Amino acid sequence: MLESFFVQEQVLSRLRSGPMGPYLPDLAVQLVQQHYARRTGCILLRTADRLGRWLAQEGVALTDATAVHLKSFAASQGRRDTGRLPQTVWSVSRIAELLQSRGLLACPPPLAAGDQWLCRFDQHLLHVQGLTTKTRGNYLRYAHRLITVRFGEAALDWPALSADDLCRFVRSEAADLQPGSRGLPGTAISAVLRFLATEGAVSPLLARALPHIRRWRHASLPRHLTAVQLETILTACQKPEGGSCRDRAIVLLLARLGLRAGEVRQLRLQDIDWAEGVLHVRQGKSRRERCLPLPADAGTVLVDYLQQERPASAHREVFLSLVTPHPPVAASPAVSRIVQRVLRKAGIDAPRLGAHHLRHTAATQMVRRGTPFKDIADVLGHKSLDTTAIYAKLDEPSLQRVALPWPGGEQ
Repeated sequence: MLESFFVQEQVLSRLRSGPMGPYLPDLAVQLVQQHYARRTGCILLRTADRLGRWLAQEGVALTDATAVHLKSFAASQGRRDTGRLPQTVWSVSRIAELLQSRGLLACPPPLAAGDQWLCRFDQHLLHVQGLTTKTRGNYLRYAHRLITVRFGEAALDWPALSADDLCRFVRSEAADLQPGSRGLPGTAISAVLRFLATEGAVSPLLARALPHIRRWRHASLPRHLTAVQLETILTACQKPEGGSCRDRAIVLLLARLGLRAGEVRQLRLQDIDWAEGVLHVRQGKSRRERCLPLPADAGTVLVDYLQQERPASAHREVFLSLVTPHPPVAASPAVSRIVQRVLRKAGIDAPRLGAHHLRHTAATQMVRRGTPFKDIADVLGHKSLDTTAIYAKLDEPSLQRVALPWPGGEQ
């Protein structure tokens, strides 16, 4: 199978004679099965050969190699004149995945006590609280910081955690955040304390010591596109010049239905009911499944993507990465980058606008058309109408009819 990537007999002989030689044909088979391009496969196989020779030079058996050894190997490759690590260093992580799938790398060392606790906390957030990956990541980040600040390298002693410790930590973390985000540290630590209380490590009353961060509800306006900008984007998304079918389909779903970025990237093939013309959104933030009509323009571009662009894959997610081996779109920021790319092609210079701004735009358009707030909440997947009420401030025609005159006349 190595012959699929290399034709020079001298190169093949060198690869087969190295410490990694017995494993390279199997790696080549995996690369072919995962649809790696020939050039990328060559880079990965050459990297694997260099890794094997480096481990042999260091006196480390392949079955004993750990993440520490891989990191040392990557560092040994040096940097280019641009200051960036060579491309072969980037491929070390891919090689590690391939080797681990065959059981060739050593298992990671046992987790420290703090890491073990964080794993249990993460499982609690996932299986008991039902939180999304992004929310769990935020909570785990603050939990890790709390452990580092309060205990350092010492053993975890949760009963010794005091109200003063919590207040200092939450205030310190909130001080560096924007006003709209200052409540996040307190929310995360509150989740930590609830979990500790279920384990009997702290008193359930300890959460009352957390300071309350004052926030003015609806103090800011959701950022959204104007009607003219939205029409420009929708028109551009119906033309091939607007970008790939994948990118245009994602933007149309965001703009037409107000989906979250995470809901788009987690959309699966079985969630599309072509006979009824509807989408089943099952992975929403609120964990509430909802059924939305599939707009005609979004459906047309989506069919083009599935039939013409989407690579063959065992993944059931609709939208896949353009990079071999074409995994599902990894994270919500990637969806926002897709939105920004389409905006640039449409001639809209809005570098800070992302996926969520299209959601705000869809909600704003529904409000201005007179759609009842209950219907808007159902489309957006809001649990409470209070969340939807923020868009009332964007209904300028209605507000003008009820606005009181300014004292002393117009200003």
